[in-house]
Amino acid sequence: MKISIPDHIIDEIRDRTDIVAVVSDHVLLKKAGKNYKGLCPFHSEKTPSFSVSPEKRIYHCFGCGTGGNVFKFLMEIQSIAFPEVIKNLAERAGVPLPRNTSDHSADPKQKEREALRKLNEAATRYFQSLLKNPEGGLSARNYLTSRHFDAEILERYRIGWAAPTWRGLLTHVQQKSSVTQEQLVQSGLIIQKEDSSTVYDRFRGRVIFPIKDLHSNIIGFGGRGITEEDQPKYLNSPETLLYQKSETLFGMDQAKQAIRRENQVILVEGYFDQMRAVQHGIEYVVATCGTALTAKQAGILRNHAETAILVFDSDPAGRSASEKGFDILLEHGLNVKIVVLPEGQDPDSFIHEQGAEIFLEKIRNAKPFMESYIDALVQDSPGKSPEDRVKMANQILPMLAKIKNTVERSAWLEKFTSKTNIDDRTFLKELSKALSRNQPRLTEMENELAPLLNLEKHLVHLILSDKETAEAILLEIDPEEFSDPALKAIAQTCRQKINNGEDLKIDQLLDRTEDPKIRNILSRLGLETVEFDTPERTIKDCVRKFKDFHLKSKIKDLTLQRNQAFKSGQLERSQELKAQLSEIYSTLAH
Repeated sequence: MKISIPDHIIDEIRDRTDIVAVVSDHVLLKKAGKNYKGLCPFHSEKTPSFSVSPEKRIYHCFGCGTGGNVFKFLMEIQSIAFPEVIKNLAERAGVPLPRNTSDHSADPKQKEREALRKLNEAATRYFQSLLKNPEGGLSARNYLTSRHFDAEILERYRIGWAAPTWRGLLTHVQQKSSVTQEQLVQSGLIIQKEDSSTVYDRFRGRVIFPIKDLHSNIIGFGGRGITEEDQPKYLNSPETLLYQKSETLFGMDQAKQAIRRENQVILVEGYFDQMRAVQHGIEYVVATCGTALTAKQAGILRNHAETAILVFDSDPAGRSASEKGFDILLEHGLNVKIVVLPEGQDPDSFIHEQGAEIFLEKIRNAKPFMESYIDALVQDSPGKSPEDRVKMANQILPMLAKIKNTVERSAWLEKFTSKTNIDDRTFLKELSKALSRNQPRLTEMENELAPLLNLEKHLVHLILSDKETAEAILLEIDPEEFSDPALKAIAQTCRQKINNGEDLKIDQLLDRTEDPKIRNILSRLGLETVEFDTPERTIKDCVRKFKDFHLKSKIKDLTLQRNQAFKSGQLERSQELKAQLSEIYSTLAH
C-alpha cells in the first residue's frame, strides 16, 4: 500500500523497533539459542512452534506457516492496516512522522475503527465529567464510596456515570462533534428503536466501566445499576468492530506485565472483583465480566502465563463457571488451580474484609483444580455404598479424560481412590480400564455391582417362572433390597400380586407399566427359559448369595466407619462398630 511516508523513515522505525519486545506484548517468549520461542498466537497449540529472530527481525510459526516482519505481525495480531502500524510504532520508537503524512487509500474499515475509538474516548470523558459533577454525580459517588473504592482507583480505571436521562450522551456528542447518528448507533452507545427513527442512550443511571483492549484503547463499556430496581444489574456494549466479548478480558491492559512477571494469572468474574484486587496492590488479575470463559480468552492468557488460578463465587453458578473454565484453560495447556472462598463471598468482599495478605495466602495455597474437584466430590457424597462409589466414579471419569498426559491422569486417579477409601481391586481395575479407553463413565457390567445385578436378574427370572418359586424367594428376600430400580419394581409388583392371591402372568404385568426398560426386561425374560436341575437348591443358593452380598457390602461400610472413628479418637464408637461386625461375621459363618 502506498503511503506518503518516505522509505528512509519506515526503515528508521524498523531499525529502532525491537521485534522481540513487540511480539512479547502478545506472546510469552523464552530464549532458545539465538532465537525466542513461544506458543503461536494465530492458531491453537500446546507445544511452542512460534519462533522470533531478533537478528533477522522476523517471526515464523512452524505449525501453521504464518510469518513476516514486525509490521506484518501487528497488522495480523491487531487487525489494523499498515499506516496505523507505522503510526503506532513511530510513537513507540520516538520517530517523528512528517506533518503532511496522509493516507488517501486507507481501508474504510480502519477509518471506521478510528472513528469508533475517538467516539469512545469522547464518551468516556463525558461519563467521567458526570461522575465528578457536584450534584449530578452525587448518587453515583455515594454508591462507589459505599463500595469502598477510592478516588485514585476510579481515576485509574476512568470510571464514569451515565445520568438517568434518555438523551444525555446523544445530545452532548452531537453538540460537540460532527459524529453522525449512524456512527453513534454502530458504537452501541445509542439504541435505535426498530421500525422507528427514535434514538436514545443505551446507558442510563449506571456507573460506567470503560472496557479496553490490550493496548488500553477504549473499545466498549459496561454499566452497573446502583439500586435494586435497576435491571439488569449489569449492561454491556453490544459487539462492534472494536469490541468482541469473546476476545476481551477486563483489566488485561493493566495486568499483562504483572502476569508475565508472576507467570500466573488470577481469574475473577466481575469488574469490582478485579478493581478491588488492584486497589490492594494485587496486579496480576483479570475478569471475565460475568460471561463464560472462551477459547480466545484462554489463548490470550496462555500467551502471557503458564498457570491460571480461578477465584469464582462459591455459589452453584460460580462452581459451574469454574468447571467450564477448567475445560477451556486445560485445553490451551495452562496449569489450572482454584481458590474456594467462604460461602456468600466473592473476591471483592473477601479482599475488602480480610485484606490483601490473607487473600494472597489463599492464592499461594491454591489447590490444583482436580484436587479441589475430588475433595468436593468426596464431601458431597452421602455415603460409601457401592452405588455411591459408582456415582462418584462416573463424575470423576469425564474430568480425568480431559487430561491428556497419561502419567498425570493416573496420578489423579490414584488420588481419587485414596481419598474415597476405595480398595476393591475389581472396582479399581474397572476404573483404570475405563480411563484407558477414555470412557466417560462405568457401564453397569463394568462396576462392582455387576455380580449383584446378574444375581437380581436371575432372581426375577426365577420369580416369573413359577408362582411357588416366587413365593419361596419373596419369603426370604425383600424386594426393597434390590439395587436395580427396574428389577426392584418388577419384584415389588410380583409380591403385591401374590399377597392379593393373583397369578403371575407376564402379559398382565406388561399392562401395569409404561416404563420401557421394565417392559423390555419382562418380555425378554418371558421368552427365555429358566434352566436348573433342582429348583429347591437353586432357590436356596441364589437367596444365600443375595444375602451374602448385602452382608459383605455392610461389612465394608461398617469397617470404613470403624476405621474413621478410630482415627478420630472415638474409641467407644469404634468398639460398637466392632461388635456389629462380629455379629455379621457370625451370620456369614452359619
